[in-house]
Amino acid sequence: MSGQTGHLRGRSLAVYCFLCAIWGSTWLVIKIGLQYLPPLRFAGFRMAAACLLLAPFAFRRGAARPTSRELGFIALAGFLQIGVSYAFVFVAEQWIESGLTALLFGTFPIWVGLFAHFMLPNEPLTRRTIGAAALGLTGVALIQGPVVLRAFQSDPGALLRGGGLVFGSAIVAAFSNIIIKKHLGRVDPVRNVWGETLVGSAFLLALAALFERGAPARWTPAAWGSLAYLTVFGTALTFVGLFWLIKRVPVSIIGTIPLVDTLIAVVLGGLVLGEKLPVRTLVGGALILVGVFLATRGGRSEAAAGI
Repeated sequence: MSGQTGHLRGRSLAVYCFLCAIWGSTWLVIKIGLQYLPPLRFAGFRMAAACLLLAPFAFRRGAARPTSRELGFIALAGFLQIGVSYAFVFVAEQWIESGLTALLFGTFPIWVGLFAHFMLPNEPLTRRTIGAAALGLTGVALIQGPVVLRAFQSDPGALLRGGGLVFGSAIVAAFSNIIIKKHLGRVDPVRNVWGETLVGSAFLLALAALFERGAPARWTPAAWGSLAYLTVFGTALTFVGLFWLIKRVPVSIIGTIPLVDTLIAVVLGGLVLGEKLPVRTLVGGALILVGVFLATRGGRSEAAAGI
């Protein structure tokens, strides 16, 4: 595809920034909602509401219908990326802080790079992409260092349970993105998100019926607000934007989004809540930005050579 030059420009850059800004806030919003709603039910309602919201747009006139093969891959990606990945994250955030969740999910670009190397012939691992992922993850680790120390000191068992689930979520989400890149390039992004949220929400609500029977739910204004924000901004708009962007840029660029998410979340805390930004945060942010710069400026010759 001609748009895949490794650079972010124009609409691609605008969509990338939008995704980073919105998903940078969702870790905290999930944590707020979990104070009132059981995790699997919360995740299932979020995805089901997004599916309903997108339905009129997914079946608009003129949108190409997916083939039966593409429908199979939509179902697989929805089961993995919306169902399994979000079930892991929502359950994990019962046990670990949102900052630690963001840090562990920051391994996402590593898994994306590995899967792309073996599944996408035109996107092999290069020294540049490996270095970009390592710099970005190091930056996130610097920013979230105190969170990690608190987790080790307070409850290692909770860290092991929650951390393992978030690692699993990152791996599953990375694999799903490669499936979308490889097999669903022709599918309309809105219809793709609608199909994936349909499959994913059915899976999440089925899990909730099995494991959260009788679990209390308090529908406070904060619970409704969290659900609404995650439905409209954290799912419907962002996933449509993500699937549009996946078609146009290398997945190494997609892999940097969770890294920038963490930086934006911390900066927003400083701007909105007046939280101090220590030196380690500034250094970590600089490393993340350097990693993103390297990932978005990969050269064609190096990409052809691999590692």
